[in-house]
Amino acid sequence: MRTMAWWAAAVLLLAAGAGQAQGEQDPGTAGTIIPIGETGWSATAGRTVGSGNSVIQAEAGWPGIGFTFLHGVDERTDWGARINLNYKFLNTDRSLTGVDLQVPIRYRMTSNPSSGINVALHASPGVTFYSNNGSTLFGIGGPFGVVVGSQVSDSLTLDVGVDIPVLFSITNPFGVVFGPLAGVGGEYYVDRNLAVTARIRVGPEVSLNHNGSSSDVGVQTLIGVAYNMR
Repeated sequence: MRTMAWWAAAVLLLAAGAGQAQGEQDPGTAGTIIPIGETGWSATAGRTVGSGNSVIQAEAGWPGIGFTFLHGVDERTDWGARINLNYKFLNTDRSLTGVDLQVPIRYRMTSNPSSGINVALHASPGVTFYSNNGSTLFGIGGPFGVVVGSQVSDSLTLDVGVDIPVLFSITNPFGVVFGPLAGVGGEYYVDRNLAVTARIRVGPEVSLNHNGSSSDVGVQTLIGVAYNMR
């Protein structure tokens, strides 16, 4: 978990440095990396993918790997589908393998996605299955939260966010798991259609069930790529 956090932090620092260097260079300087065309879309930050656009994304890290499809219903709203293959239980260090099947929904609250600060709400309701001591944990729920992002250069967006994963476990055991995770993230646009993403979230995870209560530290450290099929 600590190794993945360092990798995600390194990606964010390198992207921030590249974005700052690009902003300081003259646009005509040889070797300058300038994204081609419109980069006013986002897979994880405070903007959406854009009306009519479709984005596919793959992420890997802690607590697993995920594959996401997002479609822009309009300029402010996205919906899609996501599958997460987890090797840890709900962002903790409990070694349970599971699958999340989710429907991500995003809504940008701010009016101008191309400048300043953008704020987006998101939720990913769905179903969850985990292998738990020879039986199957089945639950419903998903994370919801808010992310605030700023495009600091043509190629770099940085953000802060709060996510609240919630799982209502129906079988093995019956109960609920929840807790706020806060952290930072970023997206670096390699070109107008391709972005490298990174996210770090940390916070408490509380479990309440018929066996009692417990708490753990929840961590998300995810590095990925997103491609805008337009």
